[in-house]
Amino acid sequence: MDARENSQPLDRSTPGPVRPAGVTGRPDVWAAVAGLVFTALVVASFFTPDTPSTDSPAEDIAAQLAGDRTAHQVSLLLGLFADIAFLVFLAGLWSRLRRWEGPAGMFSALVLTAGAAVAALMLVSGGLYMALLQYASGGQPDPVALRALTVLNDWVGGAIVPASIAMFLGAAVAILTTRALPRWLGWLAAATAVLLLISLVGVFQTDTEGSVVDIAGFAGFLLFVIWVLATSVVLLLRPGRQPAGP
Repeated sequence: MDARENSQPLDRSTPGPVRPAGVTGRPDVWAAVAGLVFTALVVASFFTPDTPSTDSPAEDIAAQLAGDRTAHQVSLLLGLFADIAFLVFLAGLWSRLRRWEGPAGMFSALVLTAGAAVAALMLVSGGLYMALLQYASGGQPDPVALRALTVLNDWVGGAIVPASIAMFLGAAVAILTTRALPRWLGWLAAATAVLLLISLVGVFQTDTEGSVVDIAGFAGFLLFVIWVLATSVVLLLRPGRQPAGP
């Protein structure tokens, strides 16, 4: 009798075996550690100076950056190390989702491509921040160039939002349809995507301080960090989980 006659379709609705010491568990552990490092670096950056406001005069921007140059350099380094950690976390997360959704899985691929776009925009923003800091500290900078760098840094940061929406949308659907991770992580990813989508409405508004759009953007950013932290903990506690076989 052909063994294929008794084969059953792959059931992804129930958790499979956990193999902490196996090859499949290593990407999960590495991703978990990277996610925890990313979260710690983001929290540490809360205690460093913010980049100057685009509404500030060029003289004030230069004085703020030059007067607290060391703290801004620390903030820049924290951001660059956080970008590296996020890329490692992203690769491990994609590995986990791909095992459950399959090699041709659309939503795990969406998490990878959109997450790579998020990381790329973070790196561009870090490069602009570095250029702004170096330029402001070197003699008498041109006010026009200084403001241009400040505005570019601000808008590149805003461009991270649509890529983040796509990433969390892919994560939500992939988790809820395959159960590669606990379902509550899928719903948390969906909530993050919704809040970020609401904040996207305020891209072309000149003043959103205290508005629903501003609150949604801040809440979406917090959920972004919380989701990475929660996912990292789950990956660390449940590495190597596989979909149930035939």
